[in-house]
Amino acid sequence: MINTHSFFKLSVTALFIISVTGCGSESDTTDLAKAIQLDKLRSEGTIIESVKIVGDQQRLKPGETLQLSATGIDSNGDTRDITSELTWESNDPTIATVNSNGVVNAVSSTTANQGAVSITGTTINDISGEGEVSVSDVAVTEINLKTAASNIDYINTCIPAQLSADLTYADGYTSLNTIRGLSFAVDNGSTATINSDGLLFTSAPDVEDTTITAKIDNVLGKLTVKADPKNLESIDILVNDEPTEEINLNIGDRIQVSAIASLVAQEAKTINDTITWSQVGTRYIGITDEGENKGTLVALKSGETQLIGSCGNKQKIITVTVDGSDDLNDLQINDGSSVLTMTPLGSINLTLTANGSDETSSVNVTEFADWSINGSSLVTTKLISAGTENAVYRLTSKTNSAGSFIVSATYDNQVSSVQVNIE
Repeated sequence: MINTHSFFKLSVTALFIISVTGCGSESDTTDLAKAIQLDKLRSEGTIIESVKIVGDQQRLKPGETLQLSATGIDSNGDTRDITSELTWESNDPTIATVNSNGVVNAVSSTTANQGAVSITGTTINDISGEGEVSVSDVAVTEINLKTAASNIDYINTCIPAQLSADLTYADGYTSLNTIRGLSFAVDNGSTATINSDGLLFTSAPDVEDTTITAKIDNVLGKLTVKADPKNLESIDILVNDEPTEEINLNIGDRIQVSAIASLVAQEAKTINDTITWSQVGTRYIGITDEGENKGTLVALKSGETQLIGSCGNKQKIITVTVDGSDDLNDLQINDGSSVLTMTPLGSINLTLTANGSDETSSVNVTEFADWSINGSSLVTTKLISAGTENAVYRLTSKTNSAGSFIVSATYDNQVSSVQVNIE
């Protein structure tokens, strides 16, 4: 049903604009456009009634930037991101500016008022929210490390946990909930890992305590976190975001799997970073088990196997069936040449291809081979682009001199070798 009242209001406003824009100023037109937009928002119930600035209370050094965001509650009671809807303003652009997207740029350091600058975001209906940033070169004196849910004495095993810190500076200023400038490490006795963004990944089957250290310059902060698997109910393996019990592939096919964990009295959580992938028995599939393409499967040999996803004290097993001819004719490094050349201090990429009896059944098996440089100290090695059809084994020369060595790759009980000359 048409809201005739709203339609009438918009129509009258529109007619008013038409009647005056021919003789009014540019500012008049802008004001009237704003008025009709406000009428539209009111009729939809989406006009913002309160604003909250998110990500403020941070200290920056000159030249650094900070992305602020904002949430708003509208007249329907709904909350939404309104970062792009606001007009942003700094009360002292000589210290810090802010652009139309809420990005703060630190301009100059000051000791006045602990370097604090007020950043305001204002809606079309003049509802404002205010945040604060500080610009100063003063050093950090204390790190108070914490988890996002600091009121709970444990975290759920397998569920990534965000760590942050409140930083106190020599002038008394405190940055809240930040990871800016922090480096993280976990104690050697823990199976947990932590990334540069402060995300802690846990997977132990039993309760495990992990001590995390955060560092800025010579200042340290420590926190011991208990990871408990008691709330884990089950794990599901997903293909295209849907749970599955079986996967059917042809040799050479590549597919991405992911995983979620169901928790007691909580919504299911993605656990792609903490799950461990394996298979039963013969290697019918290749599994990328780390990196940004973790969970990529490649069909290598015909037959049936079970894919196992494990984390904490839970696991999920599904069936994977691979069809097609898996007769291996030969292994080939790059184009099959017996000698390859690289420059001093340069790099060369090696690709191992498994060629089947069928001309169309060649598969890049670089990441699933056992590589050896046979004791050479002339190069470093690194697997690049794991989990993709472009995976390569990269050799980088450590010397400015000429030299020669043999590289070998073993796959499916066959060996392929090539001589590499540095010249």
